[in-house]
Amino acid sequence: MSIQSRQLLWFFAFFLVFELNIYLSNDMIMPAMLGIVDEFQAEAKFVPLSLSLYLLGGSSLQIVLGPLADTIGKRKLVLTGNTLFLLATLAVPFATSIEQFLALRFIQGMGCCFIFIGYAMIHELFDDMAAVKLSSILSSTTILAPLAGPILGSAIISRLDWRYVFFLSGLLALLSLLGLFKSMPRTAATQPRLDGRAIVRSYVAIFSNGRFMFGMFTAGLATVPLTAWIGFSPLFVLQEMGASYATYIALQCVILSGFVLSSIAIQRLRQDFPLVHLLRLGGLIAAAGMLGAGAGRHHVDVFAACMFVYSIGFGLFNGALIRSAITASKESMTLTTAAMSLLYCIYLSAWLQLYNVLCQRFGYALETYALLNIPVIVVIAACLLLFTRGMAGRRQSEVRLARH
Repeated sequence: MSIQSRQLLWFFAFFLVFELNIYLSNDMIMPAMLGIVDEFQAEAKFVPLSLSLYLLGGSSLQIVLGPLADTIGKRKLVLTGNTLFLLATLAVPFATSIEQFLALRFIQGMGCCFIFIGYAMIHELFDDMAAVKLSSILSSTTILAPLAGPILGSAIISRLDWRYVFFLSGLLALLSLLGLFKSMPRTAATQPRLDGRAIVRSYVAIFSNGRFMFGMFTAGLATVPLTAWIGFSPLFVLQEMGASYATYIALQCVILSGFVLSSIAIQRLRQDFPLVHLLRLGGLIAAAGMLGAGAGRHHVDVFAACMFVYSIGFGLFNGALIRSAITASKESMTLTTAAMSLLYCIYLSAWLQLYNVLCQRFGYALETYALLNIPVIVVIAACLLLFTRGMAGRRQSEVRLARH
């Protein structure tokens, strides 16, 4: 292995720690959220609102960071984002009201804004299947965190105050900051200066690209059921069902481990495996799992098993969907991934708030959540079908052009 390859491996490892910690920080605190709203004498609606604000923080800077990454370089911005996350994380434990807590969670969520820069580097440096595999590993942190987070969070709050969750997250943030400072490659700026008109033209081209927008809408919607489960499950399991932390952790592990298994399966695929096959197979499995979860909503074990199937299907098509969407644009990969990250967070926040409003109306119950997911999976399946038809059509056109 060359020195350059070894450095890239260390960079990927520390960037993985950075991304994992951003999600882990949120998921470790979820088991404690009922206690936090009680301590601050707040309502139950602030439990999912904390997650929504965290996600909104993660959508607040991308439009600005995209052009800056091309102008001043990606290394400086990633290190800045890691530092911002570290400082905000260490400030959260000193909040004295629910308003302060939520404001600091919003700022902490801004650390998410800088993740797309690492993704942009991966998509620039690797071919299709290699990029999908590495992105799949990175994306699996969004599911690995909900698996490990509740376990770590429950262990901490069973012995210590909830504030120690953020002290642990701060320690991991310091580790990733030092590691990235040492290993992250120094990439040259691709734009000598900020050109406002060129940036606007690029973003207009990206946001007017129908295939990109349709792909990101589908990807954002497909992530909603699992993200909603992460945000609402303390209310469903701990409060409404009156179950123990052990049951809560077990359900998290069953439901979300499917994504991890699908990520492992993707690593074993050959380099030329067609992305359209991943999209179709994953969509079919996800639809079967989600419809089964809706039908078995009155039986927790059946519901969990079917949601496990959904997370397998989601894991299979998610990376391929994002790759196909962002490569539909011919603009700067940095600006395209910035737009991707922005849309992703906005879609998630909006849908989570819709779930929150409907759950307030019909009750924070497992049955309500399962029924809300049914129309969502119908739309997801229809979108995937349309998206893959477009891919097949493009492929046939390319073959015809090559023959001529």
